[in-house]
Amino acid sequence: MRLLIDVRILGHSGIGTYLAELLPRILPKLGEWRPVLFTGTPQRTTVAALADGFADVQPWDAAPLSLVDLFAVPPGPLADDLLWTPHFNVPLRAALPLAVTLHDLLPLTAPALAGRGRSWPVHAWLRAIRTRARTVLCVSEFTRSEAVRVGGIPQDRLHVTRLGVNSAWLRAGATKTPPAPPTIIFVGLLKPHKNALRLLRAFARVCDRIPHRLVMVARRSNVRNVDQAALALAATLGDRVELVENVPFEDLVSRVASAQFAVQPSLHEGFGLPALEAMAAGVPVLAARAGALPEVCGEAAVYCNPESEDEIARGLLLLASDASLRMRLIAAGHARATSFSWDACATATHAALDAAMRARA
Repeated sequence: MRLLIDVRILGHSGIGTYLAELLPRILPKLGEWRPVLFTGTPQRTTVAALADGFADVQPWDAAPLSLVDLFAVPPGPLADDLLWTPHFNVPLRAALPLAVTLHDLLPLTAPALAGRGRSWPVHAWLRAIRTRARTVLCVSEFTRSEAVRVGGIPQDRLHVTRLGVNSAWLRAGATKTPPAPPTIIFVGLLKPHKNALRLLRAFARVCDRIPHRLVMVARRSNVRNVDQAALALAATLGDRVELVENVPFEDLVSRVASAQFAVQPSLHEGFGLPALEAMAAGVPVLAARAGALPEVCGEAAVYCNPESEDEIARGLLLLASDASLRMRLIAAGHARATSFSWDACATATHAALDAAMRARA
């Protein structure tokens, strides 16, 4: 009996971080179950380093979340193996029992934001999850509630395993050097549900009243459903907006930590890792009152209605002008961020996977 782990999605933003943080923490504890990591051939060296001798590595070159992926079967599974997938894209043509991590159910809760044609495969994947999953890990209480409400997954199979924050973010606040002029930072895929277009419109309204530059670390290359209207508007704002992508981790930490404040105005978030990482780095956050963001940020952020450009603009002006508010949020945000631990996430994840394997046995 083996635990098979699909890590083909390692290079994807938030889920990639999830795998990179969890695997080194849980693989040494899973030796009894002979872990096998499935990865695309180009990532095999990276995955082998993460496995670090605690798991075998096998190639599986079906592109994750593609049409091919709907019909792909992992190579060589045995009847009593269990497959853990870190997203909802479970194999439909293999009868393997499953463990699944759900980050969000955006294609079902807001199909217009997720992109055309995304909801029907998710329905198929969820049917397989309801039938074959022995445990379902949810990254937030919000995602757990969506798994019940939209996914129809029984509550007794759901476990909340909140994401954590890398210690590099906690250290960054002590060494940051604020730039001049000050910056506002946005981190996220340039997709419609991240709400970059409303953020840019709100910033355009107030940029003549504040000196700040808006730095957008927004991946858009090789991304489905890119927000082209946001790209076009950013181009009209000249040097007041810096649009970058695929920055090295150390550069990302430095950019976030040196910002005067961060903004995450998403219309939907299954967790909201950039907001948590900003708080850990000692950066005040303007967050949307949506999805899991209030659950993650608690009382340590300023909130706005993500559908209101007026509210986003007011939040930008408030944080840009109120130094005492920023100081309070820095202290509150840093304290809150320390309660989110990748070690705790790994402990809960290991317990759920181990129980699923023993149930199979």
